[in-house]
Amino acid sequence: MENRIKSLERKSKVQTVIILALAFALIWLYIKPVNKTNDDILQTKGIIIQDDIGNPRIAMGFPIDNQYRKRKDTLNGLVFMDENGMDRIHLGQHGKLFLGGKYQERLNDGWSLFFNDSKGEERSGYGFSDDDNSIGLGMDYGGEFGGEAIYLYAAPNISFMTINADLQKNKGTRDRIVFWHETDKDLSISKISDSKKDGRIILKAEKGRNPKIELIDSLNNKKTIPKNGYN
Repeated sequence: MENRIKSLERKSKVQTVIILALAFALIWLYIKPVNKTNDDILQTKGIIIQDDIGNPRIAMGFPIDNQYRKRKDTLNGLVFMDENGMDRIHLGQHGKLFLGGKYQERLNDGWSLFFNDSKGEERSGYGFSDDDNSIGLGMDYGGEFGGEAIYLYAAPNISFMTINADLQKNKGTRDRIVFWHETDKDLSISKISDSKKDGRIILKAEKGRNPKIELIDSLNNKKTIPKNGYN
C-alpha cells in the first residue's frame, strides 16, 4: 500500500508539472503570440500532436508534413497515425489510393474521409466527388485485388448499390448484386450474378413499360417472365 501511495504521489507531481508548464505556455502565447493577426487568429502551416511518450499521432497541414508519416505520399488535411506512424484516418482532399503496397491515381477530385488498416491501405471511405457532383461510401476487402466489398453511390438523377466479390482468389464477375435507380427515366433495376455469368437474375421496372424478370439457368438458357406470366 505504501508503494502504491508513493507511486500516486509521483504521478501527481508529474501531472502538476505538466499543468504548470501548459499554463505558462498559454500565458506566453497570450502575452507574445506567434503569427497572430489583429483579428486574434492563430496562423500556422502545420500542426503535429504527440502522445504521452512523444510519438506523433495527429498531423495537419496543406500539405501534411511527411517527417513523421510512414507513408510518404502527398496529402492535404488531417491524418491520424498509429504508434508506428502509419496513416489510419485521413480527412481532407482526395489523395492517391494505396492498395497492395502501391499508390494508384484516383479517378476524380474531391474531399473525403478514409479509414485504413495497419498497413495504411484503405478499407473504407466516404467522400464527395467534384467531377460529377456525387457522393460515395465504400467498404473494402483490402489487398491489391480485393477492391470494394460494398459500395453506395448517389449523384443527381442516379443512385446505386453494389455488393462485390473478392477477386483475389475467386476470379469472375465482380458485381454480384446490384441495385440501380435512374430518377429521370423512372427506371429501377436489381441484378444478381455469380462468378461465371453476369446477370443470372434481373428484375427491371421502368415507367411506361411492363415490369420484367429475366432468369438464366446453368445451361445459359434465358427465360423472361413478363407482367402477365411466362412467355
